Amino acid sequence: MEKIALDHWLKFKFIGNLKTSPNQKSFSFSVATTDLKKDKYESNIWVKDENRLIQLTGMNQESFSIWLDDETILFSSPRLKEESNYPKTDFFKISVNGGEATKAFTIPLSVGSIKKLDDHKYLLTALCDLRYPNQYKDKTEDLDKHYASEKEKEFFTEINEIPFYTNGGDYTVYSRNRLFLFDETNNQLTALTDKNFSIQQFEIDLKNNRAIFIGQTFKHVEKLDSEMFELDLSTFKNNQLTKEKYLLYGFKLVKDSILVLAHDGKLLGLNENSRIYKLVNNHFEQKLDPFYSIGNSIGSDIRLPGSELMQVVNDKLYLTLTVEDHSRLLRLDENANIEFSYDAPGSIDGFSFINNELYLSGLFNQDAQEIVQLKDDKLIPTTQFNVNVFDNFYRAKPQKCSVDKKTHNVDGWVLLPKNYDSAQKYPFILDIHGGPKTVYGEVYYHEMQVWVNKGYIVAYCNPRGSDGKGNEFSDIRGKYGTIDYEDIMDFVDKVIKVYSVDTNNMGVTGGSYGGFMTNWIIGHTNRFKCAATQRSICNWLSFYGTSDIGYYFALDQGGTQFNRDEDYEKLWFHSPLKYVSKMKTPTLIIHSAKDYRCPVEQGYQLLTALKHKKVDSKMVLFHNENHDLSRTGKPKARMLRLTEITEWMDKYLNQ
Repeated sequence: MEKIALDHWLKFKFIGNLKTSPNQKSFSFSVATTDLKKDKYESNIWVKDENRLIQLTGMNQESFSIWLDDETILFSSPRLKEESNYPKTDFFKISVNGGEATKAFTIPLSVGSIKKLDDHKYLLTALCDLRYPNQYKDKTEDLDKHYASEKEKEFFTEINEIPFYTNGGDYTVYSRNRLFLFDETNNQLTALTDKNFSIQQFEIDLKNNRAIFIGQTFKHVEKLDSEMFELDLSTFKNNQLTKEKYLLYGFKLVKDSILVLAHDGKLLGLNENSRIYKLVNNHFEQKLDPFYSIGNSIGSDIRLPGSELMQVVNDKLYLTLTVEDHSRLLRLDENANIEFSYDAPGSIDGFSFINNELYLSGLFNQDAQEIVQLKDDKLIPTTQFNVNVFDNFYRAKPQKCSVDKKTHNVDGWVLLPKNYDSAQKYPFILDIHGGPKTVYGEVYYHEMQVWVNKGYIVAYCNPRGSDGKGNEFSDIRGKYGTIDYEDIMDFVDKVIKVYSVDTNNMGVTGGSYGGFMTNWIIGHTNRFKCAATQRSICNWLSFYGTSDIGYYFALDQGGTQFNRDEDYEKLWFHSPLKYVSKMKTPTLIIHSAKDYRCPVEQGYQLLTALKHKKVDSKMVLFHNENHDLSRTGKPKARMLRLTEITEWMDKYLNQ
């Protein structure tokens, strides 16, 4: 049996963007592959019906699509080689019955979402520049001229609002996501929202001749709460529906009901689990508190952006929850009553339908992504994109290892090397997840399997702050580095007690919150022989003013207001940098220059402090990557990241 190596993930195919056809006879989806030589991901659109599984496009650059009718798909693609200075989105049409794709139209904007209104009209959202509010009206030659002149100004950026940049999106000052009507017959765009308004989501309700959307108007500081609006599809005039202060995370139209995912943050702040409300007489009426968080927060490093996890099919709302360490699928009626529930053995990354039969894409049973049919609570294999990628390769099966405490349990898992012998001592790596409100589960995690195949015992757990166990368990506001640190170290002690860990050769790593916790650990114990901190936080004070979410996240999670001396002290108390005098652990710092979530200055500060202390340390900086390096970064960067971490562990843990 062969060992899983660093580059094994290059063999995987990634599934996303599942979309059901109007008649439910088929569904479309995207399949992405990795080209290391070209240093990019290539993606095409596929279709599945009762009898066929076919690849629809072949240009290796198509993923987003919508159904126009039962046989026609509209997709965006940069396949045209026309050069332009201005942002644009080219759309194409293709029949699922075969034939070449044909050019449909071009929108002279960066389109975020698009939905069909009738045979010739669409509603869409697109990014617009406040400084150029009429750009959608100009001729292409005028657009080209304008953006060519703007390139001469790229040596500076004017900043007058927050957030001023967004991770993965560079600087976003003056940027707003507006709603448009597009008429294909005359190629005309009409703005339906004000230039200062930024839209989050919209849905079309043809039965009631309206569209519903959520968003906000802001100047200087983007708000956390949003409002809901109604758009009359005859007059295209807007009417505000709500004025209550809720954080809105999404909504769906179910029959004549509007079901909304939201919370007011009054109980547990930003990370509070959403509840489901029904909009009644312009007020939010709570219908369901699912206890668990809505969506999928199960971590893995072998998926790309997935599918919509909240859909309406046959006048029923389907959505996923994160429950303990796995996904749960629910079906709700128009009053949010639960009619159906299914607990998957892993992670549901998307779902779709054929003739009312449910299909799931996801990570199940330590396999890479596939699409399966759910029938009689059994998962029936449907695709074979990754069927042979693990043939003759050793995959460690997660061993459940939990810590039973008086108030709660800390659930975790241990991965054991092939031919594990309890009489032998093994080097050990602790891997800590990000978030903190995410979870580890029993799904394939490539980096961990690489280390196991090199002879390490690898362990990971879900301490307090993690998702999957309700609001109280996930709430660590003002407690970062205290109760979560206690849980993690109790888990490490349990692993050492049960398994043959060489306690003189233990390493720790983690990214984002996991990077914060890695930093905290090396400032509070010398039990680990080396550490690799990734995209981390080391200083909450500077994070507040530099992160794209810092201006609200740091204060909320720190339980502070930032206008009192004691609040400064509290943020500093929970900053790992405060404890640098105690740091002795050799530390590798992984950071990305375009990480605007945990900005690169966090890595610089830690490196400077460690070097000043003469602690063996180095920083590997990825120039063109962002916070999502380990999950969606360019292939060469992802390979080097994992190589650097692995070699650092090997260097210090007697490998």
